[in-house]
Amino acid sequence: MILNTRAEGKPLELLVAGRVRSVLGATVTARGVCDGRACPDAGAVAHLLLSPLPGATSVKVEIEPLDLARLSGGADAAYRHLKVERGALAWQALPAGSRSVRPAGAAVRLVDRNGEALWQDGAPSVPATLAGLAPLLGVHRQHDGSVAGMLARLGGSDHVASLTLDLTLQARAQVLLDCIGQQGGQWDGRACRGAQPAPAERRAGLVLLDAGTGDILAAASSGGHTAAPDNWPEVRDFDRADPARSPLRIAAFQHDGGAHRAPGSTFKVITALGLEQAARADKQLDALLGGLPLPQVDRIAGDGGYDFRTDAPSYPAGGTRARITNFRDQITGARAADGRLGLAGAMAHSVNTWFAWTSELSDRTLLGQPDGGMPGAAALEPGALDAARPVAAMAARLGFGQPLRLDGGLLPPDYRWNDWDALSASASQLDPIHSRHELRQMAIGLRMQTTPLQMALVAASVGEGRSVTPRLLLALDGRDAASSEGAPLGVRLDRVRAGMKGVIDYGTAAGAFRAPAFAALRPGLYGKTGTAPVGNDDLATVWFMGYLEPGSLPGQTRRLAFAAFVSHSALTGGGHAAPVVAALLASMAGQSLEKRHK
Repeated sequence: MILNTRAEGKPLELLVAGRVRSVLGATVTARGVCDGRACPDAGAVAHLLLSPLPGATSVKVEIEPLDLARLSGGADAAYRHLKVERGALAWQALPAGSRSVRPAGAAVRLVDRNGEALWQDGAPSVPATLAGLAPLLGVHRQHDGSVAGMLARLGGSDHVASLTLDLTLQARAQVLLDCIGQQGGQWDGRACRGAQPAPAERRAGLVLLDAGTGDILAAASSGGHTAAPDNWPEVRDFDRADPARSPLRIAAFQHDGGAHRAPGSTFKVITALGLEQAARADKQLDALLGGLPLPQVDRIAGDGGYDFRTDAPSYPAGGTRARITNFRDQITGARAADGRLGLAGAMAHSVNTWFAWTSELSDRTLLGQPDGGMPGAAALEPGALDAARPVAAMAARLGFGQPLRLDGGLLPPDYRWNDWDALSASASQLDPIHSRHELRQMAIGLRMQTTPLQMALVAASVGEGRSVTPRLLLALDGRDAASSEGAPLGVRLDRVRAGMKGVIDYGTAAGAFRAPAFAALRPGLYGKTGTAPVGNDDLATVWFMGYLEPGSLPGQTRRLAFAAFVSHSALTGGGHAAPVVAALLASMAGQSLEKRHK
């Protein structure tokens, strides 16, 4: 490596992955900084401070590349699939038979809630594989982060576990997610029609759960591996080297932290709950949530100095500052019912500007000032801003900011959890808020990451009136999972539920449930759509979440909650994600949902 230097004597700093063998043209101070699990020693990555010698116009540093085949520890050699290509790391296939086999842990047998075999003899069953469960259960006996791999890590004698999954529902969910979500097709009851090749980056996920118990009945993922891959060693190596982007990621439970997992307007359900929390001590906000005539809404905004107008498609309405716009630039007041606009109507039609403005009104860090306050206030300890920032506080109450453990309390307290374990769902996260505009973006579900599991839990919480704890492990070695009665939400829910009902009856998801086949279940269906644009290519991550009241389907005595997303979509949540759930609910008509765990 040769570096040019024109400022004689000015030090240069480098971070080098490799062994520094010689330096010409400068004195060097080196400090080993490698501290990752793949580091053979601290000196594998070095921080160099180079001080050019007097008169030197260049500095030459000779570096010996690291032996990638040894980074993961001897024979396992988990990084041999990496090579340097044009100065960047790239993937390369390994020769067949180049991998040693590590001894397996304890033998594991997995069954679904009805006793159907899911994993046995070191591999997923054929029905489980066809149902897309291989990445979750395990694609190989050495897949340590899978459910089977996690239980094998317990050691000791063999283990038998029951999962909350219903294999029949799981299989239907996977087929429909692949057809409608991943490929943009239509399911005619027997086959997928009109399917199109999906963008290579597309991921899709779907979760269906029992809202009362938190039992995950189906967890479908699309866009990664759904079966045991032929190139297992390479897949495993990639999984270890770059876990966030691994093809073994479970889209139903896990996200990579990137922009393509923002929930869009489905987050408005959380925003609405936060607004209801703030309205308990704010009569004006309570009146706005209940619905006021448009002139009175404008008067409240004007008297407070806010540039919010119901005859405008954006907020702030004037000027050139960063602003929130409504979908397709619709006028804010165009969705008013009988000349009045409140929480229910704003949610049913997903009015971005209304949610952005009312969230500002609820946030005490702004000190009630339209252009002042401390929008960039940061909490010095968890929960310090809960009273001042009710929307973010409600998100935290519902699970944002913490990984969700799905073992039902059956794993021992000292169990050594690893990142990306299948019984641990990624923490949903809000990006830091540094400005008033970023606060508005939070209110409409941008600048954050979440999962279908998390949003299904939000829907379940609205239906149940309390927080809901999820579980995937139902029983282990004769012990049943713990049940958890979550804390009541403690806020007014009728207006939130009315908004979610409006989404189905006349709002953004009405088209997906308009067919006569949905007539019987439509009265008990509540939902919310979401569309989160990403980049400048007119593609978005689209969502649909909600819940179904007991008795809406034959034999259904429990409330069901669900959420689905599709990334890199040219459609909306109502046009792409809602049809996935609609097809699943239609397929469930006529099936008894009360199969008991044996």
